[in-house]
Amino acid sequence: MSRDHSIWSFCFSRGHVPADFFGGCPVCSNKGLVEVAMNYTLIATGPSMEQRRLVMVDTGFESGVSMTGRPFENLEMPRATLAKAGFRPEDVDLVVLTHLHFDHAGNFRAFPKARIVCQRREYDFWKEAIAAIADPSLGKSLWALSSMDLEQFQLFEQAVADGRVDFIDGDAEVSAGIHCRLAAESHTFGSQWVEVETAVGPHVIAGDCVYWYANLERMWPPGYTQGNPWNLMKTYERVRALVGEHRLQRVVPGHDMQIYSRHPSWTTGAHPVAEIHLATGDTSRIAGRCALAD
Repeated sequence: MSRDHSIWSFCFSRGHVPADFFGGCPVCSNKGLVEVAMNYTLIATGPSMEQRRLVMVDTGFESGVSMTGRPFENLEMPRATLAKAGFRPEDVDLVVLTHLHFDHAGNFRAFPKARIVCQRREYDFWKEAIAAIADPSLGKSLWALSSMDLEQFQLFEQAVADGRVDFIDGDAEVSAGIHCRLAAESHTFGSQWVEVETAVGPHVIAGDCVYWYANLERMWPPGYTQGNPWNLMKTYERVRALVGEHRLQRVVPGHDMQIYSRHPSWTTGAHPVAEIHLATGDTSRIAGRCALAD
């Protein structure tokens, strides 16, 4: 049976950071602030597949403060963003967390019926790192906690205790045609990216394994990471080999506003939605034509 999926990426907020934060030092140093997108991505099984499922990759945050001290702008919650494409949070069957930084894993409770998938080493190593901090109340002033929200991490621990979380160890197929790919010690301890089978070939939901298209195109890691830049470079090579050197638009980076200029997109409310791929026989959501009423 053919495996095909529709993919939509949602910008739910925006921020401004120094260009080298995501683009890399020194190639993007001294270039001032740039606008970046806060994104998550929805995957829907195509009509040709036996079981209809919705898989959410990352969940954004309920509230957030950047370690740069700048506020995030015009935060939209998942109920509002998903409605732009005709979906509801309670329709989501599975949530895949690429890593546990607050801007990717901070709002999983918005998807009450979904199972949650996370790499075991990501959880175990963050738990160990947090336990070793003498005064965690210092929060984002500590490099170790610069991208963590301890309250949200505690909520995630409760979800683990409640049996909502399925841990995986390494590469795994988590739904038919949707594969998690471990990128250990890259952006974080146990970051992962998601390979999605489609009728035209694989697509990649990169999380923060790839911040910007420029990281892949220049083969240059970002200025900010909590892992190993050499392992990020290996991840770039793996992703490029999968999708093809001339098809990097099939990658959805973690924070690139170019997602919405490189793909068909529309803006409803404060932020855009991109239709990354439409499965054969599925209905396009362009211009919000399947939007739900508030």
